[in-house]
Amino acid sequence: MTTTYNRDEVEDAFRHYFLTGPVLEDWVAWSQLFSDDAVYFDHFYGRFRGPEEIQKFLESTMGFAPHVYSPLEWYNLDGNRIVYKVWNRADNPDPGGPPAEFPSLQIIEYAGGGRWSSEEDWWLVKEMKQFNADYEAMCQAAGKPDFKNELSRRDWGPIQWARPPEGTHPKPSWQSGETDLVASVREMKFGERV
Repeated sequence: MTTTYNRDEVEDAFRHYFLTGPVLEDWVAWSQLFSDDAVYFDHFYGRFRGPEEIQKFLESTMGFAPHVYSPLEWYNLDGNRIVYKVWNRADNPDPGGPPAEFPSLQIIEYAGGGRWSSEEDWWLVKEMKQFNADYEAMCQAAGKPDFKNELSRRDWGPIQWARPPEGTHPKPSWQSGETDLVASVREMKFGERV
């Protein structure tokens, strides 16, 4: 029989989870929020098991796209499960211009003790490709082809708690350089392709 945890506990754990990973981009600490037997499924990249493999997946892919950040649009809690939507967003080099973005949906399952037993990520490849083309065009139009390395994070969306503290500058854990970056699913030598 599965334990159903107190709603406040699940919601507090989710806030900590979201602030640690998507907001503060500490993928090392974030991966430790998964149980030892956790399964992380990304419909495009595949399946990753346990904190170590989850960390490797996140750091290798996030480091390849330093311009992308993930404002929280909404979330819904039902028992131990949370479903939430983020925007995969990249700021326009022109401060007055709209960002490039595409949505993704995540489903996570709480395991108790502040840890998570699974995550599923769902997004459309077609939208990701359009996002990449739009972002490249924005950078070229602004004459800033290397803007992605500035780690701009201008708009964290409508949920007040789901944003970094005022004056915080991004320091993604992948900047340590300890993880090889992955530009393509064909380059992945870990996890399971589906």
